[in-house]
Amino acid sequence: MTTPFGQTTAPGAATTAEDAGDRPSHALVIAWSKSQPHRVGEVAFFPLGARLYLGRGDVEVEKFAHFVRQRPGETPAVDPLQGILDGASLSRRQMVVCATGEGLEVEQVGRCRTYVNGQEVSKATLRPGDTVMFRDEVVLLCVSRPRALPALPPGHPLHAFGEPDGDGIVGESPTVWRMRAELARAAGGASHVLIQGESGTGKELAAAVIHHRSSRAKGPFVSRNASAFTSTLIASELFGNPANYPNPGMPARKGLLGTADGGTLFLDEIGDCPLDAQAQLLRVMDRGEYQAVGEAVARRVDVRFVGATNRDETFFRSDFLARFPVRVRLPPLRERREDIPLLARHYLLRHAGESPELRVSARLIDALVRHPLPLNARELHALLDTSPGDELRLPATSTAPPAPRAARDASGSAPPGAPSRADILAWLDREEGKVARVARRLGMERTALYRLMKSYGIDRELPED
Repeated sequence: MTTPFGQTTAPGAATTAEDAGDRPSHALVIAWSKSQPHRVGEVAFFPLGARLYLGRGDVEVEKFAHFVRQRPGETPAVDPLQGILDGASLSRRQMVVCATGEGLEVEQVGRCRTYVNGQEVSKATLRPGDTVMFRDEVVLLCVSRPRALPALPPGHPLHAFGEPDGDGIVGESPTVWRMRAELARAAGGASHVLIQGESGTGKELAAAVIHHRSSRAKGPFVSRNASAFTSTLIASELFGNPANYPNPGMPARKGLLGTADGGTLFLDEIGDCPLDAQAQLLRVMDRGEYQAVGEAVARRVDVRFVGATNRDETFFRSDFLARFPVRVRLPPLRERREDIPLLARHYLLRHAGESPELRVSARLIDALVRHPLPLNARELHALLDTSPGDELRLPATSTAPPAPRAARDASGSAPPGAPSRADILAWLDREEGKVARVARRLGMERTALYRLMKSYGIDRELPED
């Protein structure tokens, strides 16, 4: 079947006009498969009203959901979910799935035990963020995503599915593909760039991508943490000084600007730079002119500034912020949960030097994709590093299993990227119901968190903060 975007799809991919195109649809992503780790990241879409089976179905039978490798400009069909589970085959019809306006209604019809959000069930209604696990071997994550991804900018080749791209970015979610496109657009311009994102979202890597994909790639890439700048030291640090100044015998220093001439100066944590120090950068950002400490003659440089911050705009001078006309927002992991298994696998391969399938269990992945991870990749790596034993497991204090959605009457709705109901309940339990602490952990205003809790039907009495 061919969609309006000219892509050939598998049976069950897009059978109605309202399900086609870029309208978000409920889908299931393979988050883990012990016997077929190369399948992680594949996705199966479910047309509204259709009843499709999951299992070892015949690829020619349209009543079976098919998993695809969704990439920009292409969506090749793969196979039904096939896997040998500890000597017992996954049933040919393991689960029946029906997409409704509320989510995905699932019912176990095969012999393998089925778990939703860590608890055994026979029926459930899945919403984005929920997980399905088959007998400790296969984990599926419910998501909402468009069926077609926009084409990449020219000169951005596709990498091997599930592997790091040429810039070192890992992920196959629509969110991370949008981020790649934004970074490519930022790299193609000449304006200064401000990268905004929470701790652990990869701001330094993003800055390096912008530099290496820009026309300045052959020039220097100079990186410095701007939070270390002080009003008294920023001039000498940035602008340098001539020989014998301020004391005889002092060598000449180029400063960061002179060192970065012809390239990119990356200032991390720029939101922590003092306001008066920000003022000293205005002239050089505008015209490339500055004066070294102890010199009366202006110097000129050709430098592109890339700043990164997890602060909001109140931490910046308005005239300083205006010098960054290009903004790139890096998404937190809670907006791209289907990438967490790929990130975990890549991290273990890079640091342990062994196949992660030897140590990673389906239960670990099931817990990780539902974990709040407020510090994003930094916290993910810490959890993997501190896991005891031969088989990686989350520490007991880090495990936050939510109640299965099958048992809920009120689910509410939330804006894209908002923490799930499971996340909020887990953090409320962990922080003893103190909403202010949970808001800080999730990077939200307390009033916004209260509104989100109300939309989810979380109305229990909470301790005072």
